[in-house]
Amino acid sequence: MIDQVEEGLHIPYLSSAFLSMLDARSDWLTISTLIREGIPSSFFDELGLLVGLSPAALGRLLKIKASKRLRWDKAGFLNPTDGDYLYRQAIALNNALGLFEGNRLATCEWLTSPAAALGHKTPAELLSTFVGIDLVEAFIWRIEHGVTA
Repeated sequence: MIDQVEEGLHIPYLSSAFLSMLDARSDWLTISTLIREGIPSSFFDELGLLVGLSPAALGRLLKIKASKRLRWDKAGFLNPTDGDYLYRQAIALNNALGLFEGNRLATCEWLTSPAAALGHKTPAELLSTFVGIDLVEAFIWRIEHGVTA
């Protein structure tokens, strides 16, 4: 999967709607409303652009089946449960990208490398549950703040 990462620090065009959704994470009321109303299916593709992965590679990383992505595309939006998971995964991926100062290759290598602090699991393995997402976000915070235990 890492060999499929688009190299370089240049991030392709991302819509203002996508970027504002990531920026709104501190406004949980707004995000909650967006999730309930249905995150656009394009959010998944733009998340792939953000981290430099094709939709198929991002689907493998996040363990999202192609059939589910096709349902999203057909409907044009995600149901609230899928939207909630994908939004939280997007925040975690964006935080990981920030940890590596926008270096998408380093981010994907980190996401797919086992970490002792995560029980020798890869961060990507944990992104399929809310508890796992919380663990990855806490791990990122500990790295950023130099907390070793």
